[in-house]
Amino acid sequence: MANLTGGIPLSKVSPNFLHANSTSHTWPFSAMAELIDNAYDPDVNASELWIDKVEVGGLQCMTFADNGNGLDEDKLLKMLSFGFCEKDVYEKSNHKPIGHYGNGFKSGSMRLGQDAIVFTRHVHTTSVGMLSQTYLQKTGCETVMVPIITWELPSNKKIHSGTSQNNLAAIMKYSPFTTESSLLTELLSLERLKTGTKIFIFNLKRSKSGSPELDFESDPLDIRNPETLAMDMTTVYRPMQESTPEFKSSLREYCSILFLKPRMKIVLRGQKVKTKLISKSLSHTEIDLYKPGWLGRPLKIVFGFTCSKDARSENYGLMMYHKNRLIKAYEKVGYQRQRNNLGEGVVGVVQVDFLQPIHNKQDFNKDEKYNSFMTSIAQKLNDYWNEKKCGGSRVQVAPAGNLPDWLWAQCENCLKWRRLPDGVRQTGLPDRWFCHMNPDASHNRCDVEEEPEDEDEALNRPTYEKTYKKQQEEKRKLCKMEEHQRRIQKERELRDREVAIQRTLQRINQGEVTSSKNQMRKDVVNLEKALIESKKREALQKRLILQLQEQKKQQEQQKGELLKAAENLRVVNMENNNLLEKAENLAGNSPVSSTSGNNRNQNMCFKTEDGEVINIVENDDPANPQEKQRNTGKRKPVTELIDLTLEDEDMLTSSPTPSKMFRTDDIKPDKDELDEQLLQNSDGAEAGGPKSPVQERKGTEGTKEKSKDVKPSIEELDKEIDVLRKANGDSKKQRKMTVSSNLYSKSKEKQIAPRKEKDKDALCDSETKQRYEELKKMYSAKCTEVTQTMEELKALQDNVHRLLRIIVPDVELGDAKDIRYIVEEMIRVNSDESLLNAASAT
Repeated sequence: MANLTGGIPLSKVSPNFLHANSTSHTWPFSAMAELIDNAYDPDVNASELWIDKVEVGGLQCMTFADNGNGLDEDKLLKMLSFGFCEKDVYEKSNHKPIGHYGNGFKSGSMRLGQDAIVFTRHVHTTSVGMLSQTYLQKTGCETVMVPIITWELPSNKKIHSGTSQNNLAAIMKYSPFTTESSLLTELLSLERLKTGTKIFIFNLKRSKSGSPELDFESDPLDIRNPETLAMDMTTVYRPMQESTPEFKSSLREYCSILFLKPRMKIVLRGQKVKTKLISKSLSHTEIDLYKPGWLGRPLKIVFGFTCSKDARSENYGLMMYHKNRLIKAYEKVGYQRQRNNLGEGVVGVVQVDFLQPIHNKQDFNKDEKYNSFMTSIAQKLNDYWNEKKCGGSRVQVAPAGNLPDWLWAQCENCLKWRRLPDGVRQTGLPDRWFCHMNPDASHNRCDVEEEPEDEDEALNRPTYEKTYKKQQEEKRKLCKMEEHQRRIQKERELRDREVAIQRTLQRINQGEVTSSKNQMRKDVVNLEKALIESKKREALQKRLILQLQEQKKQQEQQKGELLKAAENLRVVNMENNNLLEKAENLAGNSPVSSTSGNNRNQNMCFKTEDGEVINIVENDDPANPQEKQRNTGKRKPVTELIDLTLEDEDMLTSSPTPSKMFRTDDIKPDKDELDEQLLQNSDGAEAGGPKSPVQERKGTEGTKEKSKDVKPSIEELDKEIDVLRKANGDSKKQRKMTVSSNLYSKSKEKQIAPRKEKDKDALCDSETKQRYEELKKMYSAKCTEVTQTMEELKALQDNVHRLLRIIVPDVELGDAKDIRYIVEEMIRVNSDESLLNAASAT
């Protein structure tokens, strides 16, 4: 083959691909299944397979030996190469091949160990070939190289070629067989088989801890796969205690269910594997059919309950085979995927040749056919469970104590399965059973065929009635029918109602008088009455509102009158104050100043009721400022003080200060206003004459001083009075001078007591006193009128409050003093309702 390239370079396969290709097997038993498939396929057609663990040259090795057809040198090279498969010629035979990728031996052997050596015996030749990762790594090969050496039979003469010696040297150097004689000895062990193949896998895989990946020590008759418990990463790395099916831990258990109908005897570590005809070892077995449109014939599905002795075993679910080879074991479907006991213990067995396995033969391609089948099989498993647990054929199933419906046994010689009659117990069967031990005389010879399954294959319907499913379907149909009837009834009622409405409309249009029309008229009359009553209530409310508004208006008028009366009182009070001020001014606060040339340097003071001392000084001539400045420096302190705060009786016994004319209790006159009024009263004064005492006081206001009460001189008072009489010739000035003369008389009265009463009567102004009494009486009358008006207003508020409590007894009205706010709010609300009613009526 290497010489026929024609100058075109050959494709290379990197040695690293051997390891990469082996990683498709996620667990070691799937790799062993590849080697078992090669022995079972029709091109080898082995009837027995021996699997064992041996030690050669100090290395632990796994061996797979079969009594098949063996391989010549060319087939051995193709087996050690990639992608060569010549099994298509057997597709139409009854014994269909499992493998068709040409990759099973390479991926399976390299998954178990680093190196593998193959001894094979064919009819005319015997050969040895090696596939070794160790050899390729140490020699630095850039592509995969497989040393092969061949001997002729029966002479055992080595076939020499240009590379035979190199191949032999490589095998002896990198394998446990270090001499040619040891290779020949191993080949001679196959002579008793006539033809066959034996595979040694060495440098077995080890775990990260250095221990072997497979457990050969726990059970000397089995090869176990140590369980790797899943870790719960959400906790402190605690292992999740979940039970796993036994076939994942035991190679013996896995080999017992590896084939749907086992045709090859498997001997594991010196003891025959007791294979199971899984579809014939169930209890309460029933057959269902899967009939898709794209499948030529119905597909038979066997359902039953497992007969496992362990009640907690996970050995239940769907067993899916492809061309007699197990692909998926105990796949949970339907109810079994729920976290409850529904579907527990139910096993389904089916061979799905129409599905395509993936390259490691542990699953199927997830195409449309696969999804459709899984949906249907889940429903069928649920139907079986419902029928057995809830339907008419309700059974009490206890998986730990179930017995299979039929007992089957396999002959050690012909490997045919025989169904044993009733009464034969499985515990009484020997480990090696032959056909002649069958109590059934019709099937107790090896040349007799197995019991036919034509009756099963000819089925067109399931073997059991799905009464529960039918009941549920009938219930659903009944529910649908009831729903349909209800819908029809509703439609009928709607149609009848529509017809009635149409008839009513026709009668109304035709003017027919019916009882319903009379009722409508009665309703209209009642509504009209209610409308009239509401209008009456509305009119009553309006009248009440008008009355309240009228009362409010009257209150406002009374309030205005009260305000006017108060204003008049204030004006009268002001006038009274003014008159009192004038009287007081005329009586005792009028300053008198001397204008004589001899007394220009003397001052006169009056002490008022509020304790203020008024200084009366001479008015300087404005035309002579030098004289004013000279007089200012030469003026003497106050020599006369008249006290107006004392009563007339007190003036005789106290200091020689004249008393004031009369007193007021409520009004204190303002000095500036009195001065202005005094100036206005002085009409007739000349422009160039001397200044009045008020002007004299304003000019010297900043120079007021308080002094002791001094007895005035009578001569000086007479002189000052003469000057004032000459300057003020009008009647008002005369009155002013009269006051000065009265003051003079009062000063004399201190010396002449008998004249007290006469001078006192002269000081009182009868007209002013009479006006004051009239104003006082008027003020008292107004106060009495205001008091009566307030009492009437309070009585009106109480009456309105009581009236509203009678009208609206359910409303909290508060106190009578808040009646104004309550009435205004009721007017506003009733006005809004009136507007709303008017709008509605419109």
